[in-house]
Amino acid sequence: MRICLIAESYPPALGGVEFALQQLVEGFVARGHQVRVIAASWEGHAPGVETRGSLTIERIRTLFFLKRFWFILFSIPGVVRGARWAEVVMGSTFAGGPPAFLGGWLAGRKKVLLVHEVYGKRWFRFEPNVVRALFYAITEWIIVRLPFDGYVAPSQYTKDSLCSVGVPERKITVIHHGDSKLPAVTVSREELRKKLGIGTDDFMFLAYGRTGVTKGIEYLVEAIPQVSAKASKAKFVLVLSGYDRRIWQNLQLAIGVIPSGICTFVPPVPRDGLAAYVAAADSVVVPSLSEGFGFSALEACNAGKIVVATDAGSLPEVVFGNHVFVKAGSADAIAEGCIKAINGQVDVTPVKNFSWEKAVGEYLGLYDGLLGGSGTEPKP
Repeated sequence: MRICLIAESYPPALGGVEFALQQLVEGFVARGHQVRVIAASWEGHAPGVETRGSLTIERIRTLFFLKRFWFILFSIPGVVRGARWAEVVMGSTFAGGPPAFLGGWLAGRKKVLLVHEVYGKRWFRFEPNVVRALFYAITEWIIVRLPFDGYVAPSQYTKDSLCSVGVPERKITVIHHGDSKLPAVTVSREELRKKLGIGTDDFMFLAYGRTGVTKGIEYLVEAIPQVSAKASKAKFVLVLSGYDRRIWQNLQLAIGVIPSGICTFVPPVPRDGLAAYVAAADSVVVPSLSEGFGFSALEACNAGKIVVATDAGSLPEVVFGNHVFVKAGSADAIAEGCIKAINGQVDVTPVKNFSWEKAVGEYLGLYDGLLGGSGTEPKP
């Protein structure tokens, strides 16, 4: 089978979406299928075409501003070529959706949209600028309502969100992402904690990821003084990237007024470095306002950490092991959840198994069904 994937960002860019796309693509190739990926070059790697066996990656040059818009526009020639070559065209939301639909429509190919998350009316809760919220909500609605032949949601939550904006349920297939485990740790837990100034009797909370409008990091930062006032042994480490400039600046100001020794800010680190921080932590906090899947929560669960997570989005579908669920968008609730984690007042959920092997097979089965086959994975 020949598959063309259009995504605005692809590895070596870092992030949960990029990780998921790479796992799918490598799974397709491992099963003998041919894949062409069309992605933007603006994450720090050069434009051009690279080919490795059955995989071809075309990186599109974009401008430094309005990057998603320029990717949609500049990718069209390559997408049309890729669609003519492919049997199935799949776009990854959001900027991968419009060119995937256009290319697939012009080439007469089956079109699939992988929807990582949908906010709908919640844009007006997440985005403080009303004009921006309106623009994002309208743009999202237009993209997901393009008449694709099929839609993939990585969680039941995302499927329900798609239905809420008018996508026909019969067109949506829920395919959970596979597992995510951080690499083996090369630095000892004690060594890293000592470097951070965290003692053996301290209780270390860790939060990591991008600072987007739905990540809720600002509520965690607001909760830190409350937790510290009730539990002096509570220490917080934040490994964050400045994805949203406004939130990033506000967080820096808020962190700056927290007494030293309570909260430590760490710039982004590679996955092996991140694994060391997770291993050193006693608990991982996931304060999201919404999650389409939640790789950070899954990684923390796999590492055997107490997870303090909001009950937002797909997190209840993903989290297992020792955990505390709290109300989303509330610093008070996060503080209470952290205190429960320190005191061992946790809930326990049996292990949940997520498999990339299963996910790849379900994608290929969906493609085969759209192409008129049996709906099960075709043999290479």
